[in-house]
Amino acid sequence: MAMRAGREGGINEKVAIDGSILVCPYFLVPIENIEESGAYKNWIIISSPSEAGLHSPLINPLAENAPSLSQLGCSRMLLCFTDKDVYIPKEIGIRFVEGVKKSGWKGDLEFIVVEDEVHCFQLNNPNTEKSQDLIKSFAFFIRLE
Repeated sequence: MAMRAGREGGINEKVAIDGSILVCPYFLVPIENIEESGAYKNWIIISSPSEAGLHSPLINPLAENAPSLSQLGCSRMLLCFTDKDVYIPKEIGIRFVEGVKKSGWKGDLEFIVVEDEVHCFQLNNPNTEKSQDLIKSFAFFIRLE
C-alpha cells in the first residue's frame, strides 16, 4: 500500500499514509538456502508461472524490475523480524533495510529484530514479555503528536 500510495499520491485527495508497520513481512530475496524455506516453496505453489521465482516484484521488493523503494508513500516505517524465524529469515529484513537506504528514500526507518523468537510469535503468545514489548513498540510508533 505504501509503495502504491507513493506512486499515486496517497490513498485519495484527503488521506495520506504517515507510517507503515511491517511485522514478519512475506518478502523473499535471494539469500543462502532460501529455496529450501517453506516461504519459498509456498510462493512457487501460489504464484503464477510467469511470476514464480525470486525475481518477481510481487515477492521481492529488491527485484530489478520492482518499483524503486525511494517512492515509498510514507515518511516513517517500522520493520520487525525475529531472530529464529525459519519462514522469513531476518537476513531478508537486513537486505530490505539496505535496499531502502540505497534507494534514497527520505523517511525514517526503525528496524527491530526480536531475539530468540520465531515467526509471528506475538500472535501465538500475546501475553509474554517480548510480545508486550513489541506491541508497545507498535503503539509508540503509532502515537499521535
